[in-house]
Amino acid sequence: MTWYYPPHQRELGMLHTLVREGFAANRHVDYALNFAGTARVAEFRVDDGETLLVETEEGEPPALHLAHPAASVVTRAPGETEWIAAVPIEGDADAPPHRVLEPRVPVALASRDGLWEAEGPLLGRPVFRSAARPTVASGESREEALADPATAETRHDVVALPDGSWTTVHELGFRFLRIDSPAGDVAEVTVDASRRPAPRRGAFACSDDTLTRIWQVSADTLHACMHGLMIDGVKRDRMPWIGDQALNTLSNAYAFGDRRIVTDGLTALGRPRHGYVNGIADYSLWWLIGTGFLTRTFDAAGYLAAEADHIHGFTERLAAQTGADGLFRPIPTDDDFHALVFIDWGVETDPDRDSTALQILWLWALRTAASGLHSTAHPGAARWDALADHVLATLRAAAWDDATASWREYVDGASAPSPYPNLLAVLAGLNGAHDRGVRDLLLGTERAGTPFMTGFLLRALIEVGEPEAAVHRIHDLWGGMLDAGARSFWEEFGDDGSPYAMYERPFGKSLCHAWSSGPAALLPDAVLGLRPLADGWSRFTVAPRLGSLEWAEARVPAPPGDIIATARDGVVTVEVPAGATLVTDAGEHPGPASVRWTA
Repeated sequence: MTWYYPPHQRELGMLHTLVREGFAANRHVDYALNFAGTARVAEFRVDDGETLLVETEEGEPPALHLAHPAASVVTRAPGETEWIAAVPIEGDADAPPHRVLEPRVPVALASRDGLWEAEGPLLGRPVFRSAARPTVASGESREEALADPATAETRHDVVALPDGSWTTVHELGFRFLRIDSPAGDVAEVTVDASRRPAPRRGAFACSDDTLTRIWQVSADTLHACMHGLMIDGVKRDRMPWIGDQALNTLSNAYAFGDRRIVTDGLTALGRPRHGYVNGIADYSLWWLIGTGFLTRTFDAAGYLAAEADHIHGFTERLAAQTGADGLFRPIPTDDDFHALVFIDWGVETDPDRDSTALQILWLWALRTAASGLHSTAHPGAARWDALADHVLATLRAAAWDDATASWREYVDGASAPSPYPNLLAVLAGLNGAHDRGVRDLLLGTERAGTPFMTGFLLRALIEVGEPEAAVHRIHDLWGGMLDAGARSFWEEFGDDGSPYAMYERPFGKSLCHAWSSGPAALLPDAVLGLRPLADGWSRFTVAPRLGSLEWAEARVPAPPGDIIATARDGVVTVEVPAGATLVTDAGEHPGPASVRWTA
């Protein structure tokens, strides 16, 4: 069965499905509802035949389904004159693809010490038989599954299936399951699990088993959170957040090479009806920056060509909130998240002053928009280059501290430096290894809040020439979660108070959170110097910095083909695919080629 959607409607339909299911399944959800609505009505024409009108309910996109693919299916909104190509998606006859977010696979649970246990985190519905109506509790830890149901993050309503077995009304995100039945007859449990068919095409291994394991668990964490769109965590909130996606786009590029989930997320989230993406001003900036991460690590030419006008318009709406100095001063709306400016959990910004971190994100977003538009020859590119130059001049005059050679917390000429603007300045290309003040500040910052911003801090350390420091912190921070028994990585590090509490709730912390997947991209870069130098990995470099490691190897699923790099016994070997060029100190090496040199 082939389903046909108007452009962007399948992606918006998936977003509506996620939000609807997330609110239904979870007891504590905080998510801005200003995302775009679906079209609800569209006209379709098949093979130049008669015009068909499809109407749907609120939150459901219009989609036409055909038993067999047609040679031509075009669509338009009622009242419009221009027909455009509809987007074909294969799916089942009884459910459109935007509702079936991922295929289902059966996963058997093991019975251990009174609980049913999975090897890793799952998102799905348990199915089991019992002669009496059971009660169910789930958790990402044994403690959560055994806790008072009043503390549960998830709703656990059960329902009987036609064959007499039991399941839950909502999908559960869990690793441990408790089933209490008056009959005491539950003999086996299978989970009807949602699992994206995205093979782990990338790899990383080295002589340090902990680092190897960190890379693997980072990839596992990311994969578990691939659910139609990239969601934050399998337990809660199961919602897509663009800041999270910006970071895990890089992890995805190194571990899976799944471009579609990135473009689907950008499409769905980048069209808020009003206000900001996810109700957060800086998340609108991360949306633009995320298009740059897509462009650098995937083949994004088609996406940029189709979305150039939208990227330009999106940037225009943000630019309307700037002053004569070019600084971005977001305007509060009724749909804002907890804070209009987020940066990271635990970061509080003074609303009466201009946050340097926010302004550097704005500058970075402008540069990204300009770069993407230049690649499509869009006339708006020069405007955003000019505005970025203006913003930089303002920041240099009032946010740079000559005494410490680093960035102040506020654009006020007086505040002290702080880590966030400095790490973001490095990533935005404003500073590098020669800026000792910035480098020393970052070296003195053990971590930046959550694994989300700490992932960017470590990327900045690599950029300023301190990859060994980045690797050491990955080993300690993410290795600390492994030492605590983690099978997936957590929303906060393990030493932030209770291992499970967050948001003033005993089990509020997500123990499988995609924004903690940063090491999947960081380790190949920090250890092997394996990174793209041009869009889509068309040019890349390998410059191993093993430090105390005896050997390391990685495979990256780049758009031209797999890149394989190995450093062992003082010899570096790189397999270069056709369509890519390896750049080393010795020169350029176009693929296909096997390049070998002595380090």
